[in-house]
Amino acid sequence: MSFLQEFTDIHIELTDKCQASCPMCARNYSGGAERPFVSQHDITLEQFKSWFSINDLQGIKNFYACGNYGDPIIAQDCLEIFQYLRHSNPNMYLGIHTNGSARSTKWWESLAHALQGPHTVTFGIDGFADSHVLYRRGTDWHKIIDNAQAFIQAGGYATVDCLIFEHNEHQADDFKQQMLDIGFKQVNFKSTSRFYDMEEFAVQDRNGNFEYSLKPARTQRFKKEAVIKLEEVAANLKSWKDRVAVAPVNPKCLNKKEIYIDARGNVLPCCWIGMDWIEEPLKETLTIHGLRNKMIQDSKDKFSKLDIFNLNDADIRSRDWSNLSDIVTGSNKAWTCVKNCHG
Repeated sequence: MSFLQEFTDIHIELTDKCQASCPMCARNYSGGAERPFVSQHDITLEQFKSWFSINDLQGIKNFYACGNYGDPIIAQDCLEIFQYLRHSNPNMYLGIHTNGSARSTKWWESLAHALQGPHTVTFGIDGFADSHVLYRRGTDWHKIIDNAQAFIQAGGYATVDCLIFEHNEHQADDFKQQMLDIGFKQVNFKSTSRFYDMEEFAVQDRNGNFEYSLKPARTQRFKKEAVIKLEEVAANLKSWKDRVAVAPVNPKCLNKKEIYIDARGNVLPCCWIGMDWIEEPLKETLTIHGLRNKMIQDSKDKFSKLDIFNLNDADIRSRDWSNLSDIVTGSNKAWTCVKNCHG
């Protein structure tokens, strides 16, 4: 039986719309203007039902809504899709990752009722209001807390993912305690790897003007050391390609039997490849931009050999990914596979 006849997990991007302008998100230019490839697509309930019948969903163990560019709660039919999922499979684990800064408290109560059964909603909250706004631009901290409380009080199971920077690391313990007091079940601190070996990241407005800089965490507790130096990789690209060829990969797509569906309906092995597949080259003003462009092109070249398709045009069970293992683990594997699933 081929991979596309036996997958059990679905990661989906219900929309690529988002009200936030997080500076390190690929949907915008350093927190400013939106990049032109962002399509403003929504997956509707009608579309979703045409892709997955109630019978199809019986064998799905985990369904997770996050994505690369959008926030799932912005999708027009987010609540209705999750109601359909729970109706179709009472035992399926349902997950959502959101900034939480949209919809009314009544909507959040309805979502809690819809998710009853195994589920988690993870809210991205980066410290208290004064710190949160520096990265989660365009979101309202107080609205997020109100929505989260409504969800929790209606029976929802919620956790927090908090990105740690220099500007909020001093708040970590007090912030965690307050979130637990509100009713969140867990607070996870994450030191972003998106600085690589950069000492700071310049944030722009929509006209491309500098506003302020983000800096990585400095304390030993949260500091994330760069595994590689960007300049070294750029200067020794051939050597790096040789290392990729022999690097071990422990592919999550195969091990978890998971597919990724983007907001346009494209089916891919994972969200990382999904990002590479549709992104356009960046203007190379930093070393990381040039390396990112090369990684994107590498993924496009490697995964053009896979039968990537769109659910609006084809039934998922009729396609063949028998060569997926060779593409993600073979000697000609994509850089992205090594970067994200290094074994």
